[in-house]
Amino acid sequence: MSYVVRDFVVVFGLAAAAARFDSWLFWPFYWVAQGTMFWALFVIGHDCGHGSFSKDPNLNSVVGHILNAPTLVPYHGWRISHRTHHQNQGHVEKDESWNPLPQRMYNSLDTLTKNMRFTLPFPMLAFPVYLFMRTPGKTGSHFHPNSDVFLPNEKKDVLISTASCLTMVGVLARLTFVMGPLMMIKLYAIPHVVFIMWLDFVTYLNHHGHHDKIPWYRGKVNIMVESDS
Repeated sequence: MSYVVRDFVVVFGLAAAAARFDSWLFWPFYWVAQGTMFWALFVIGHDCGHGSFSKDPNLNSVVGHILNAPTLVPYHGWRISHRTHHQNQGHVEKDESWNPLPQRMYNSLDTLTKNMRFTLPFPMLAFPVYLFMRTPGKTGSHFHPNSDVFLPNEKKDVLISTASCLTMVGVLARLTFVMGPLMMIKLYAIPHVVFIMWLDFVTYLNHHGHHDKIPWYRGKVNIMVESDS
């Protein structure tokens, strides 16, 4: 718990210093540092979702919401889909995210979708889109309790997490009214983009090889086959 407190102290300290100095010499440093701290908050929230932060599931839930809401991540919605991902990792059809595309599905994608998914810098900004729309070929949203990734008894949890994100949106709207749009873009929006890039970059490295190419999946085979070349 001390790490959670420490991270929030750093987040608020960085924001206070940036607002105080309001210097273009300081802003680039702030954006990188604060975006990295947003990533740190998410990582501990991720551990809460795995149940590794505490043995108490209620404490995991409370702390997870406190950590994830500031970055507009619905704790339970993401936790449940992430559980599905780990249960089916690498499965063409059942995996929730980062699932390998069959060649026929890749060929069926329109040019815009291919560019948005596979051409930099767009994949580095994919996480919010994934939260709202999930991956190509899947329907629903992490914010909607009726999405097919959720079980009926999980709907209440999803609604609680969505409400926490909406509360954060309200806080951001109020701060924008008080401090002005430009200041909030500098204080929150740009670090949030840095956080998203950190998340997508680290997650990409975690699911892809660097030198070895992944062969296409074939037919109903849901394990990797060796390349013909």
